Formats: sequence, C-alpha cells, structure tokens
Amino acid sequence: MTDYVIRPAVLDDVEQWVTIRQAIQPYMCASVEAQKSWFVAASPKARTRRIVAVREDGRILGFATGGLNATVSEPVGELSLNVHPEFRGQGVGSALYAEIEEYVLSMAPLRMRGWSTDEPEALDWVRRRGYEPKSSDRWSRVDPRNLPPVPPAPEGVELIALRELGPEAAHAFDTAAFADEPGDVPYEGMPYEDFLARVWNSPDMQLDISLVAMAGGRAVAATFVEANLAAGKAMASGTATLPEYRGRGLSKYLKSVSLRKAAEAGVTAAYTGNDYTNAPMLAINDWLGYQVVATQWSCVKEL
Repeated sequence: MTDYVIRPAVLDDVEQWVTIRQAIQPYMCASVEAQKSWFVAASPKARTRRIVAVREDGRILGFATGGLNATVSEPVGELSLNVHPEFRGQGVGSALYAEIEEYVLSMAPLRMRGWSTDEPEALDWVRRRGYEPKSSDRWSRVDPRNLPPVPPAPEGVELIALRELGPEAAHAFDTAAFADEPGDVPYEGMPYEDFLARVWNSPDMQLDISLVAMAGGRAVAATFVEANLAAGKAMASGTATLPEYRGRGLSKYLKSVSLRKAAEAGVTAAYTGNDYTNAPMLAINDWLGYQVVATQWSCVKEL
C-alpha cells in the first residue's frame, strides 16, 4: 500500500494532472495552460470540488472532481476520477471516490454521471459502485496534412472565422445548434459568462481555425477547434448545424477547410469525439480519414 494523503487540489497540481490524463487518455491533448484555465473557470453553478491523493514527496497518484452539471436545469451530479496506472489496485481510486461522492450526494442530485475507459476492469469498477454504462463515445484521430479533396462549397454559404462572429453570437449559436446533441444528459446551453471563460477565452481556443458558415446573415453551422500548437495536436470540440440547415453538407465542408487551416498552423494530429449513435457525424469523420483510437463510456447511477 502506497502511503498518501487526500487533500484539496490547488492550481499548481494541474501540471501533474496533465501527466496522469495523458497516461489514461492519450487523445486528451489540451495544454497545461488550458487545463489550468479549466481549473479557475469552473461554473459557480457547478459548485465544483477537486481533491488529490498525494505522497509525502509530492507525487500525485490520482485526482477527483465532483459537482453539478451546469448545462442542465435538473440536478445531475458529475464525477471525474483519474488514478495513474502505476498506482491502481492500491485503494487510491476507492478513497478518492468515497470522498468526492459524499460531497456530490450532499447536493441531492437526481442521478450521477461519470466516464469510464473501455477497459473491462474499469467498467467492472464503476458497476460495483452502482453505475451502468449507457452511451459511448468514439475517439478518433486524423493527420490533417493528408485529407481527401475539399467538397464543393454549399450554395449561398460564406465561411468566416469564429473570431469574426464574436462571442455573443457564438454563444447563441452554441445554445441552439447543440441542443439535440446525443448523450445521457440533455444540453441546455452554458450561461454566457461560463461560455466566455471555458470556451471563448480558453488558451487553446483557435478563433481563426474554428469556422462558421453564414447564410442569410446568420450563423447556420460551425466547427469549434482547440489546439495545443506546441505539441502539434488539435481537438474538434464541437461541430454542429442548425436543424433547418442539416443535410446540405455544411459540416463536411467546414471540417475539411478547418482541418487544412490546422495543418497550416502546424497541427499533425487532430482528434475528435463522437457519440456512437451520431451516424451522420461519424460518416463525415470516416470520409475525412479519422481512425478510431479509443472508446469512452458515459456511466449513470440513478438515485
């Protein structure tokens, strides 16, 4: 048994968090600066608590976060738990989980949600604690320097950089276009201040690589891209089209152009995650050449 204590997390812990996340989820490419911004930009509505299991020498073995989902009106508890693979099977995860679950339960959520990798032992671990795997996400990667030809531009559409759209219009689009995104918890949109802090002002947010399709003077489709340019890695953090404009090839066109802009900026590995039931987006990503690298499960515990 490794000796450790559990204490509240501080901002300086984030650099070790990045190392742990990379060991578990290599597709998690956010920079240290971006992950520090997540730490300080958590929505007040979420009432987030963060804890770490740390040895006397300062080595962090694992960390956990818990709070309420800030994008839905009903009280849904959210948990995140990560233990470095070197320290699994020593009770670290169980100790972190017990403390963070007690905190989230104190807010009387109707259900709890967390995420699990596709490893059988990880899924068994969450099932023993009353969670059931529900929806699953496909994580995939493409080299944006090697893409099929850009499809023809949809008629009557102009592309602009997200920067040109501005944060208020981008927030309005985000709320409208992602409302029916597949998943176990409905997306009702972020408060504007949360959108500014978590999305628009994120250190990794690429306001000139992220693109918007304009038609009739309004934003009708967009692809949001975050990138850790120092590492040459990017993450498509959301691509969506307003319902009345779907089926016209807008997402396919946007992603084709945006990925090329990412390549020009030095990106050699672009990642994306999609619910396995989102057949239209999976088809677009398959056409672009994305290759599956991992599966992640949304796990829900009804209370």
